[in-house]
Amino acid sequence: MGDKWVLGIDLGTTHVKAVAVNKAGKVVFKASQQPKIYTGVEGHFEQDPTEILQMVQLFIAHCQEHAHLESVAFSTAMHTFMVVDDQMRPVTKVWTWMDRRARPFADMLRQQGKGTLWYRLTGCPVHAMSPAVKWLAYSRFDSGLRPISLRDWIIYSLGHQVVTEYSVAAASGMMSRQGTWEPEILSTLRLSEEMLPSIHSWNYAVNDILLGGSDGAMAHYGLNVTSNSHHGVLTWGTSAAIRVTADRAEPENFMPVGNFAYFLGPGQGYLVGQALSNAGNVLAWASKMLGLSIPMLMTQGIAAINSSDSLPVFIPYLYGERSPLWDETVKAGFEHVMPEHQGIHFAGAILVSLLALLKAAYQRLQHSTGPLISVHVGPNLSRQNPWGQLVSQIVDVPLIVSSHEDASVWGAVKLAAHTQGWSVAPPASEDMMVHPRKNPKLQERIDAIMNYIR
Repeated sequence: MGDKWVLGIDLGTTHVKAVAVNKAGKVVFKASQQPKIYTGVEGHFEQDPTEILQMVQLFIAHCQEHAHLESVAFSTAMHTFMVVDDQMRPVTKVWTWMDRRARPFADMLRQQGKGTLWYRLTGCPVHAMSPAVKWLAYSRFDSGLRPISLRDWIIYSLGHQVVTEYSVAAASGMMSRQGTWEPEILSTLRLSEEMLPSIHSWNYAVNDILLGGSDGAMAHYGLNVTSNSHHGVLTWGTSAAIRVTADRAEPENFMPVGNFAYFLGPGQGYLVGQALSNAGNVLAWASKMLGLSIPMLMTQGIAAINSSDSLPVFIPYLYGERSPLWDETVKAGFEHVMPEHQGIHFAGAILVSLLALLKAAYQRLQHSTGPLISVHVGPNLSRQNPWGQLVSQIVDVPLIVSSHEDASVWGAVKLAAHTQGWSVAPPASEDMMVHPRKNPKLQERIDAIMNYIR
């Protein structure tokens, strides 16, 4: 028990991950658990908060059994929403960002003109993912009930303080771009500041537990992506996002291109970017539809792209879309399908459409924040992965590949370590870069379908 550890925990949409390091920066514990997802025909996409709390408690207990656990910090998926009673007991499951039950209320706010107003005030687009809109959808305005994020409820369960921090509060759609709860929105939601957590910086501690931040904020922190550095961060998983940290975020810059703009706290700037609902989830769907493993789907799709064969056009909005549309109702489909098209051609069309979607998002982000020097990515976009090579061609700047499997959980580890005065995050080295290689055929394919990308 003489060894000292710190622990980072990431509360992801599909996995809860933990990484602990010792004072030397060596990873001494690593774990991942997959909480059950509850879905329903009305658009439910929920998790059980008590199940996730138990996972967190097990991670902490394991570390405490093997070392002196100095501190714990969190990274969390954005836009989680749950309702608790006046004793902080859950009365709902956790609604993840993928839950679509609030869609009619997002439509209502847009029709009333409040969608644009709320977006301008908060930097959080009005969409079914937004906890502010989810609270309207819950529609049981009982004085004894209140909304809270999953991370904030877990912090309360561990330390008995009702607190949050700026990045998660910003993603709730209820906090102003200046970092206070927005009275205009609270009035519509029939909420008061007293019903919501107090807002703090991400290094605020409840006992030895640090609040940490959203997965995007912690990824930027873990990768040393600072304000106005002109380095982007691309995360590619079930969904995707490309982001920068900027010292300012003005509505006339972020609203026309559909960027989110989340205040990170005094001196920390804003997390500005594009969020894509269609990414790895589309590859998983295509894999199942075509009866191919994802590696085989990639291999066949790339072969089709590089061939002289015609390809159908895939409209990629299988799961609606966030940036820039913020529209849950748009649909996917194939066009220009010919009798000679086979599975390999559909695989190629799907890859081309996802790359076009990413290219459009990248262009919109640069339009509002300026050109990027490089883009940080995870190991799943390394040079050994053919998808990484394709992505590097789309962004046309070097991809800096992190040695850490998950930048968000590493950001939480780094935060916990830095509060102890430890330095644990080595910079990425030159041999971890993917340089773009020109592929005229790919560019020709993408240019041909850009009119289908909204």
